[in-house]
Amino acid sequence: MNISKILTGALVILLWTLTPAAAQSLSNPADIIVGNWQPSNGQSVVQIYKGRESAGEDPKKYYGRTIWLKEPNDPDTGQPKLDKNNPEESKRKNPRKGLIIMKDVAFTGTKDNLTWGEGSIYDPNNGSTYSFEATISPKNLNVLDGRGYIGVSLFGRTDTWKRLVAK
Repeated sequence: MNISKILTGALVILLWTLTPAAAQSLSNPADIIVGNWQPSNGQSVVQIYKGRESAGEDPKKYYGRTIWLKEPNDPDTGQPKLDKNNPEESKRKNPRKGLIIMKDVAFTGTKDNLTWGEGSIYDPNNGSTYSFEATISPKNLNVLDGRGYIGVSLFGRTDTWKRLVAK
């Protein structure tokens, strides 16, 4: 058998198997944000998921939970790190692992302009909550630029997160 026929056949099979996944992503572009993401500092992993009514969340919005910490235990106590900087005293004993840090984020874009916003992100390092917006380039679905800000987006900070399992 001719090598060009083998390569052509392999290419056709590859494209045939990849096309449904690509089409599925573009058929519901809002869900492209769903997955496990690592912020640029490498200190944690945030699992972004679609809201669940059973948990009191809006099923049309997205939420993010800390599922991994590079240093899960407090070096002083040896116990799991707690949300000790939370402005609500009743929440200061909640573990940082499992903490929902991103809330009520809505898809505000299109399949050509992948943007989310109108939600918030919580920084357990300082106990502050910020307005949050995110963008993902349609050219690279594995990089998310998240921006936390107070008031106007111009006065904020952008952090680049990387998807842990490539899409």
